[in-house]
This record gives sequence, structure tokens and C-alpha cells, in this order.
Amino acid sequence: MCPTLVVDHIMGRSSPAFRELSPVAVASSKPDLLPNSLENDAVVSGETLNDDTSILLNSEMVWEGSQFVDEATYTRVLNDQEKDEVNAALKHFKDLGLDGSEVNCESFPLPTLGAHLHDLALEVHEGRGFVNIRGLNPAAYSHEDNMLLFLGISSYIGETRGMQDDEGNIIAHIRDAKGSSTPQEDRSTRHSNLALDFHNDMFANILAMHTRACATRGGNHNLASAGKVYNELAVTKPVLLDLMSSPIWGFETHGKLFGSQTRPLIYQENGKFIMNVITRPLLGMPGVPRSTDLPEMTPGKLEALLAIQALAQKHKMCISLQPGDMTFINNFTILHSRDGFVDSGDDKRYLVRLWLRNENLKWHLPEYLQEGNCRMFEDNLEVKPTWNFQPTPVLKFGIRERLTP
Repeated sequence: MCPTLVVDHIMGRSSPAFRELSPVAVASSKPDLLPNSLENDAVVSGETLNDDTSILLNSEMVWEGSQFVDEATYTRVLNDQEKDEVNAALKHFKDLGLDGSEVNCESFPLPTLGAHLHDLALEVHEGRGFVNIRGLNPAAYSHEDNMLLFLGISSYIGETRGMQDDEGNIIAHIRDAKGSSTPQEDRSTRHSNLALDFHNDMFANILAMHTRACATRGGNHNLASAGKVYNELAVTKPVLLDLMSSPIWGFETHGKLFGSQTRPLIYQENGKFIMNVITRPLLGMPGVPRSTDLPEMTPGKLEALLAIQALAQKHKMCISLQPGDMTFINNFTILHSRDGFVDSGDDKRYLVRLWLRNENLKWHLPEYLQEGNCRMFEDNLEVKPTWNFQPTPVLKFGIRERLTP
């Protein structure tokens, strides 16, 4: 496949190529880290088999979708006693007269369910890497109470909440912006109904999503083990892993919270395998010139991105979401994508997203990712947190919104 078609294939488009490709330009501050074999960054043709199984990852986070045919293996359905406990915690918090930003394990007490939620937090960090909680019907609660329920339960999975954009919004309201006349492909992904490729969400430790309503058709989430992608490439095309682990990938964001950066896609840190791939900041957008300070996209890099997509698609599992589902994903080792969807009538897909960090279970991060993680979760001189409980209509989309998840 030619490089220009690879771009369109990854982005799910049939439009002309984004730009002419030119030879790789490595960040001048660390030129010695680029493997000599990849200096010319040509498309890697053919298949190179590696028989050394000692290089393969071996953990519960290395899985394939066929292992999860029964959703009971990853979905925790709340029983009546647990739902009563959640409702009592909601009443307790409201009686305290606190602000929504003050929801935590102490102000939202779950004396019995809390221990089970701690086990689920362990599953996210040390097990398969994702869990789904089901049983609360959002139609039975007001919008504000649904927000408090999500904040309360999620605080047992990850108590620290991160900012998600340059406005400092803690909460992302993910739905099709029906009031906007902007074409779907020119919107931010959270406000479109298009299918999304496999990716990670910036520097968040945990991706948390509360499904408030489902579409008439489509819109399901797909998950894939980054470790499984790694293992298959380690056997079939290890040179692509060399390319992915090199600090030659330019992420352009045009933002204050997350600045542009040149770094690797994959890491081994304290015994953990980490993948962090977001295609829009890597590939850019039509009509938006790339910064000359960032390395160019090249045929070899495009092949690596396409390999990630193909293998994630091959080994994916699909979560068939239901209203009320709360899904928690280890963002550093699980890739996720979204099916395109169609809304109609009262069936309008609406998810609420949080980016979380569990201070006791969080992974040690490489320096490349730690800076962005700190800017998201800790004090930031440029961006201050905003608790945007209510969704607001979005009509226009800037470059920064369109480049980030």
C-alpha cells in the first residue's frame, strides 16, 4: 500500500493525501537514539519471523478478544443491596451540602461495595486492564445525580481527576454536535458520529466513561491489548518495534495543556509495557501546516501505524454498551476505538468521560509521558480546573479541539 493511501486508511477517509512525504527528520536534541537500521525509514516489506519467544510479553494484559465472548467475564453487575448502598451514598453526599468537585470515597461512602470496587481497580492496573460496571439506570436519576453517581463510584477506581482541554474541563460530554453545520470529518472526535481508529487518550492513567444513552445503531466501544499487538510484531516485524520505541514521533496539538512533543510510541518502564498512540496529532489534518520543528511522517512510520491498527482490529473485543454502564480502561496498555453511529428520535448517544489516576496503584511513567500526566492531574500555572457538569452546545471547532481526543 502506498504511503498516501495508508494515511487515508488509518484515518478512515478516502480524501487525497494530507501532504507530500519527505525523509524522516529526527529531533536534533537526541539524534543518537535513532537505530542506524532505520535512518532511511523505508517501508518494511516482507515478513521477518523471530523465533525467540523470550522477548514476548507475558501478563494478563496480553489477551485477544476471543477470550471475552461472555461479557460476565469483565462486567460487574450490581445487585439490589449494592444499588441500595449507592443510593444511600448519593443521599449522604447531597445531605452534606458539598460541591460536586468534593465527591470522594469519604463523602460518598460505600462500606461494602467499596471493597469490590478496589478489586476492580486492581484489575484495571494489574489484571486484564479494563472493567465494566452495570446496573444503575440513568433514566431513574436527574442529570446532576447521574454526575454524582459517576464521580462517586469512579473515585474508588481512581480518586484524582484530570483536566481534559485548554479550558481545564474535568468532564467531557461526548455526543454528536447536532446543532453544528461543520462537516463531521472537520469536528473534534468527541462531537462527531464517525468511527474512530484505535488510540490512547493523551496522558491519562485511566479512561473512565459513563454511558448515559446509546445510539439507534452502532457506537460500540472496541478494546485491544497493546501487549498482544507488541507480541505479534515481535515475531513478524520486530523492526517496526524498533521504530516505535525511537523518539522520532512528532505529536502536534496546538494547545496549552498538552504542548507538541517528539517522543516514542512504546516504552518498557519498571516491568510494564506502555503504548501511547494518538493518530490525529501524529498525522495532522488537511490544510493545517505541520510545525517544522517536528519530525515528518514517513512511509516507515505510516506502516507502523497501520500495523497497530490492523493487529488491534484482528485481536479486538467489543463492549456492547448499555445505558448506565461505567467502563474503566487502563489507558497505557489498552487501545480503544469506536464504531460509527446513527442517532434518531430519543436514541441519542451520550457518554460522559473522566480521566483518572489512582495514587496508590498508578504506574511509574517514562519522562516523556510524566510531564503531560503532571500537567493534567496537578497544579498548572497556565490552565485551571473547571467543573463543567452541564453539557453546552458546540458549533465550531478549533485546530486544537480537532487534534486531541
